[in-house]
Parts: sequence; C-alpha cells; structure tokens
Amino acid sequence: MVRYAALKGLYDVEKTIGSGGFAKVKLATHVATGEKVAIKIMDKTSLGDDLPRVKLEVEALKTLLHQHICRLYQVIETDSHYFMVIEYCSGGELFDHIVEKNRLSESESRKFFRQIVSAVAYLHSLGYAHRDLKPENVLLDREENLKLIDFGLCAKPKNGIHSHLQTSCGSPTYAAPELILGKKYLGSEVDVWSMGVLLYALLCGFLPFDDNSIENLYRKILSGKYNEPSWLSPSSRRLIKAMLQVDPKKRITVQELCNHQWITTGFLNPVSFVHKTNFEKDDDVLSTMSAICGEHASDIWKRLLKSDRTDYKTATYLLLLDRKLRGLSLRISTSAKSHFKSECGKGGNNIITKLDRSPRIRPVRSPVIDPTCKTPETTNNFTEPQVPTRKRLRSKDEDDVFSPVPAKRTVERDTIVVTPTNTQAPESAGERVRGSQSSTPGSARKVIMGLERGLNRVRCVLTPKRRVKNENIDPDQPNVLSGKGLCNVSSTSNDDPKYVLSQLRRALRRKGIMCHQKGFTLQGETEDSAEDTSRPITSRNACSFELEVCLLEGISEKKLVGIRRKRLKGDAWVYKRVCEEVLALAAEDLSAEPEDSTESKCPI
Repeated sequence: MVRYAALKGLYDVEKTIGSGGFAKVKLATHVATGEKVAIKIMDKTSLGDDLPRVKLEVEALKTLLHQHICRLYQVIETDSHYFMVIEYCSGGELFDHIVEKNRLSESESRKFFRQIVSAVAYLHSLGYAHRDLKPENVLLDREENLKLIDFGLCAKPKNGIHSHLQTSCGSPTYAAPELILGKKYLGSEVDVWSMGVLLYALLCGFLPFDDNSIENLYRKILSGKYNEPSWLSPSSRRLIKAMLQVDPKKRITVQELCNHQWITTGFLNPVSFVHKTNFEKDDDVLSTMSAICGEHASDIWKRLLKSDRTDYKTATYLLLLDRKLRGLSLRISTSAKSHFKSECGKGGNNIITKLDRSPRIRPVRSPVIDPTCKTPETTNNFTEPQVPTRKRLRSKDEDDVFSPVPAKRTVERDTIVVTPTNTQAPESAGERVRGSQSSTPGSARKVIMGLERGLNRVRCVLTPKRRVKNENIDPDQPNVLSGKGLCNVSSTSNDDPKYVLSQLRRALRRKGIMCHQKGFTLQGETEDSAEDTSRPITSRNACSFELEVCLLEGISEKKLVGIRRKRLKGDAWVYKRVCEEVLALAAEDLSAEPEDSTESKCPI
C-alpha cells in the first residue's frame, strides 16, 4: 500500500532508510523498471528556513551528471510534500568501510580517492563547491564505485568558483583554517583541505585533527600540525601535506591533484571527467519506451531534452540507461503505460518556481560574520551537520543545495524485455593490493584495531548481501543474517544470543550510556557534556547508535552470534570510539565468564 498518493502506481515505497528534522528517506521500487531508488520525502510545513536550501539542492542535482555523484531521477511536488527520487546505493557509507577494515591500503585508498577527485573536479568545473566532504557523505554502489552525496551545503557563487564566499559551514573536523577564522574563502580551496583530511582518514583510520573540545580542535587545525604514522609512504605524506596547508594559497589545487604522481601511480593516466550537464541519447532505451508510450522515439527524446526532472518518463529513461550501462537487458512494465500516456502533451512543471512560491514559515536571514575575526569562534560563525540526519544549522545566504542514502531487489511484473544492441560491461573497479601489515599505535583514537582482529569478525566486502532469514519475526529470537560481507557486523564465538545481549547491556551501563531495549536491539545514547548548550557547536561527545544481537549463518558449521552496529546520529568518529569501547567491555565480560556457564569461552 502506498502511503503517499503522489507516488501511487509510480513507486512502491518500502522501508525508511534515513530520517532528519524535516525529511525522511525511503527505499522504493520504480514500478516501470523494477529498479531500486531512494525517495527523499520533505514535509513543507517543517522546512522553514531550509526552503532555499531545497531549492538550490534540486537545481544542482538537475545539473550534475557524473558517474561518481548520486543521480537525481525525479522531483514531485504536492501541496504538502516534496519528493526527490534519487539513486540508491547499496554499499553503505565509505566511513563504514573504514571502520570495518580499520584503515585502507594505499592501493585501495588511491582507487577511491581518484573517484572523489574526479567528482570534485567536475563540480568545480561547473562552478560548484561541495563544502561538506567527508567519508559519511560518500556512498558505495553495487559495483563498488563511490557516489558523492549531500549537497545541502554546496555553493555556486554568482561570479564563478573563483569568487569568495563568507558563510562558515560543514563539519568541524574537516573544516579548513580560513573557515574557522571566519574569513572570506574560496570554495575550491576549502574542498581541497577537506579532501586532505578524508585521504588521511582512509590511510590511517583516524583523523589528523581531533579533540572532544571544539576549542582545542580549532587550535589543532589552525596549527596545521598532525601525526604521520610510520606506515604512511613518503609519497602519501607529501600529498597529504600539500592538501593540508594552513595558507590556502600554498594548498595544492584540484587541477594539480588530477595529475599528481601519487594519484596516477598504477593507473598511468591522470584523473579525468566528461564535462556534461545533460544525459546522453540512447536509441535502444528510446525504442523500449516508444513501445510502451505509443510515441515516436524522436518525440520522446525532444521532451527529454526539455525535461526539468519532474516527470516519470525522464526517471524511467535514466533508470533504463543505468541498466544498459550495467550490461543488463532493457525491460519496462506494461502497468506503467497509463502513466506515460497521461504525461504526453503535458508541459513540464517548474519545480524551482513552485519552491519560490511555497509559503515560508519564517523569513530567511543571512548570518552576519565579523570579517575582522582573528580567533576561532563557536557562536555564530560555524555550521555543523548532525549525522546521519543531516539536519544542520546552515547557511541562509545565496552561496548555498542534498542527501540520499544507501540496495536492491527486483520486482516481478508483466514486462517487455528488449536486449540492447550494444551493451556495455561495467568498468573495472580498479586494482586491489593488500594493505600494510604495520601495527597501529595504541592511542585511543587508533580504534577498532586489536578489537576487530580478535573478533573473528565477518570479513568486509564492499557490497553487502544481507538476507534476513526469519521473515515472521519472533521477539524471543534474534534475526538470522546470511551472506558474505555483512556490513557493520562483528561475529562472536558465543552461541547464546541472550547471554551476549546481557553482556552488551552491562557494558553500556558501565560506560554510563543510557540504553533502551527492543527485542535483541539496544539503542544507546551518549550525553553532551558541554556546559554551554546555547552554542551551535560545543562538543562532539553526543551520539546515538544501535547494537543488535543477531545470528550469523554460513560462517561456520553452526550459527554464530553476531553484533550489528548502526549509527543513528551524532559525530561518526565519536560513534566509532564508543562502539569500540563498549564492545571491548563486553568482550572482557565474556572472556571472564565462568567455565561451567557455557561451552564457548571465546570473547567477542
């Protein structure tokens, strides 16, 4: 049953996969093609000052067409809601991959970072700056390719990418010094700094600048001093140093990054991208649609060229095009025929105009920033997103656009199948070399290391293939997960899920973390210890998360008890540290278990 009438017959809406202050993201199936999509649903009455951000977000995503930027398929507006139909990525966040592997090898980091550089270089070529680059805003698709998301803080200066901006925004740990100081800055330069922090996190598994106190964090960033672990190669150190220059004028540019020796090692060719803002014409896809729409292929193409992404036909074309690029047959459900015909002859609705005319709850005001500021401020000059809700205290000015979420299942319907004449196999995901075997220092920030190695955990595979076995959920029994590469799951050697659950609950209490239990899921929340709660950014201690005890099938001859982690909101790196500490305490409790209490003596 479709809850939202505007989506009825077009999309089969499934579960919620993300939520925020004014929006939620649903997993859905595009009826005509059977392809999975994510639908960002925004309640107009809750938008308030975020309305300009939605306007810019929609406009940007309609323009951006890049293989490493999450694609917008359709925008639907009703009297009460906006619906943004976007690409659905099944592999989760890049951050989760860092957690699973502790840190990535130089080869794997290079493969991913090349894709990020390509996407950012493309953005800058069109005059956009992202301004919130971090592993949580990079998703993995089924082909192990990266997709840049969350353009809620992006900016497109009226006079081009080389025009200065003033609004400080983004995530503090990835913020460039000039942002912290409240100075005017270039969007391209602050993006390069964030990319430097991101590459450091990939290679090291922790941040170059980190502190629970925002004031101390700012001081570290302004100093530009960070540790260089022994396993970093000389070339990696040089590249990171080139990006993390406190003086933005001495910082490497994106154009120089594309041709940097570290970037081209093993690939030979520099990073490149196709400068396009409109989708390509494909005769096979047009013929498939023509058979259903009852229109000539040339007429369909003319309408597509004028499309503002508010029609179902455009979404269908783009999804069919994606199928062909993956080497799959073209198919389209006959049940969508009535929707296609109803669109014929209709003019495109201008979603941006409608956004302008939508009633606002309060007037939009731009924050005033003192250009003479010489010391870090945490009162009005910096905007921090909340993860993963992405509800932010963000820019209200014109230099401000999105955010989808992570997969897949086919819907069987009456379909017409057309085999394309020229199918293309998906591109290679790139080389993969085993990572460095050097050990991580014992600092509290070098998280997940010995813990994960001692967990007998499920080995990480980029594209998770999770299957919940018990469809009729029994509250007295945990979920059964099956498949390789389960995302965010640690296995134990214990065969008693209730005992593991009790030890997790005990570990949370020992950490002073508030805990709520539902079945075999524990939801914990750490408190923000900051005294001054009036500041938009005070500390990074608050986060909430879930720990679910489950059974793992196919790992060994018998089912093992596993623990699945999920971050709900708050700082991702705080979440990582808290989970490490809680699981370590639970492991101690299990290892100290009396010999006659159970057969399994192995810690988590």
